Amino acid sequence: MQRREWLAAAAVAVATVAALAACSRSDPERELRATIDSMARALEQRRPGDFLDAVAEDFTRESGAFGKQEAKRVLAGVLLRNEKINLAVVVTEVQVQGERARAQLRVVAAGGAGLLPERGQVWEFHTAWRRERGAWKVYNAEWREGL
Repeated sequence: MQRREWLAAAAVAVATVAALAACSRSDPERELRATIDSMARALEQRRPGDFLDAVAEDFTRESGAFGKQEAKRVLAGVLLRNEKINLAVVVTEVQVQGERARAQLRVVAAGGAGLLPERGQVWEFHTAWRRERGAWKVYNAEWREGL
């Protein structure tokens, strides 16, 4: 290989490595969406601790005195009433501003004991997130039944 061909090949290799490095950079919105997805999978797999790992210790609901302890109680009740839980989560909007973010979600939840769901509900969530030690944590949420 001549020197010019070798330099061209080296330049292509360097450009490829740079492009791959750019693709592997942290994307806060993608990470937030992955956190939301992992929370849904944790509930479906009956792992409330994994779900709660993404809930900040000072979590609150805007419309009342509802914190992380109340969230634990609600999750325990949901798991007791439903042997199987299926969730479809659609993130309808995300706004990331530095270490903080807001996300709106539509959640279709179905649960029961048998092969077919016995009950279901649609919920609309407006959530506020922040980065804590490199991980997204939900620190505030408001929700209502969806249409």
